[in-house]
Amino acid sequence: MRSAWALALALFTVFLWPAAAQESKGKGVTPELEKTLSDVNQQWLCAGPYQKPKSKDCVAFRAQYWVDQFFEIYPNGLIQTKAQMVESQSKNADAHPDAAPGTGPNPQEFQLRAVYGNVALATDHTIFKAVDANGQLSVTGEARVLRIFVKENGKWRPAAAALVGIEKPK
Repeated sequence: MRSAWALALALFTVFLWPAAAQESKGKGVTPELEKTLSDVNQQWLCAGPYQKPKSKDCVAFRAQYWVDQFFEIYPNGLIQTKAQMVESQSKNADAHPDAAPGTGPNPQEFQLRAVYGNVALATDHTIFKAVDANGQLSVTGEARVLRIFVKENGKWRPAAAALVGIEKPK
């Protein structure tokens, strides 16, 4: 009898537990898709290995990479469309043409949360960095971000983001 229980427990562990764990994360959520979308996220932000030395290069890339209906919602409630973002980022790129290594958004803790056909929802913790008056890299803000991706013509692309600011303890 003991061996029957041990066998049942072993079968549950080997076959059912991984399936239950996968189901709890959401249908369609796989490690491979999570890695793909994490890379899309890094590219979108011109971060990590995808950082571009010229700010204009990043703006031009985003203008092509984002879907036409792309938008972002900021912690202050402001909503910007793709056209508005490209315009404001272009002005900023003109004022600061060279991106110092490590500046800009630095996403961490990327996690794919749900997939609904050709739409995927993910979150990350983005740390924003800039060079301060002393020439040192410093954190200028942090946000928890909901990222939305869509699959168009077989490729995943950024569709929207909503940022919630993270307050530093005082």
